[in-house]
Amino acid sequence: MKVKAQTEPLTQRQLFSMKSTTLEQKIISYFQHTKDTASVIEYLVVVMLRNALICGDYSFLCRELVCDLFMTAAPSDVLRKYCSYFKDYFEKGGQWEKVIERLFSNKKEYYRFSEETRLYKKLLDTPGTRACKHSELDLRLVSIFEDATGKKHTLTIRDADETRTKAEVAEILEILTTLSIFKKADGVRRFVKFVKVARPGTKDTFEEEVLQEVAQQEETVEESAQISEAEETTVETLKIIAPAGVDPSKLSEAEVLALVQVVRPDVRSLADIRVVFVEEEEEPPIEQAEIQRRLAGTASRSVVPHPQTRNQGQPPKESNTIGLADPPKSTKQRHRPLTNKQAYVQDLINKWKQ
Repeated sequence: MKVKAQTEPLTQRQLFSMKSTTLEQKIISYFQHTKDTASVIEYLVVVMLRNALICGDYSFLCRELVCDLFMTAAPSDVLRKYCSYFKDYFEKGGQWEKVIERLFSNKKEYYRFSEETRLYKKLLDTPGTRACKHSELDLRLVSIFEDATGKKHTLTIRDADETRTKAEVAEILEILTTLSIFKKADGVRRFVKFVKVARPGTKDTFEEEVLQEVAQQEETVEESAQISEAEETTVETLKIIAPAGVDPSKLSEAEVLALVQVVRPDVRSLADIRVVFVEEEEEPPIEQAEIQRRLAGTASRSVVPHPQTRNQGQPPKESNTIGLADPPKSTKQRHRPLTNKQAYVQDLINKWKQ
């Protein structure tokens, strides 16, 4: 299949999601149209990182192009900095020695210039098993990074190798902080500081948790407003339809409490209840009569006694007159035996926590 010419820089999404064959063609096409050696080298470092963390095989991508660049392109700091990652692309002995001679004045300079890269390469040289017992689970690595402004964002890598430990994954992801190709539209570098990574798991289980943590850690005015709003919602809200001819704004606290106790006789105070009056609808005669009776009864009383016997032992009667808004759901759940797939995912989570 013919691949469209790649004249624009490759995106983060392309590098972390494309299949190996298509990605290789894209990188080669990009170099043919731009001659951008520095970006191509960094693209292939990302491919190596991805290859070390997933079950798929992306090893030795663009091998011929890489060898040509290191043997013929003008020496640069990018070639010097990342050359150690590509040592295995060359034949042992003479070919690799020629690369060092082209880029460095001597071996001592090579070791000094590539010290950090050689440490990271050891991690890439010890790949996982590439095993995935349940491919239908679509295991993913979800990590958090800070950009150059300190703002947090996530990176999701699909087809994750479940045998990688959390420590290994964290060290490998640190490689992204040494690259300069990932930038936002305003030129801000995206991967400046690695924060943390979640265990490989399904998107619904792990990505949501990480995104929530990012939102909690960002101290913004919008977040503060959301927290205040969340606190307000802890107050129980009751929607009440005011009886015909009654102005809700003129009701006393005792009269409002009387309306609440029509279906909520357990309520003794309005301190933890927010009452909302809505437009009147057609009411069952009995309930309407009960509300009118309650209102009439409060005219001569300043305190409404709590009913002790009404509907005793029975749940409050539901009606169209007064309804609960979003009644609390029961937190009790039945414990059913886990399926084999669920047990497998739970085992992954437990191992990661250990």
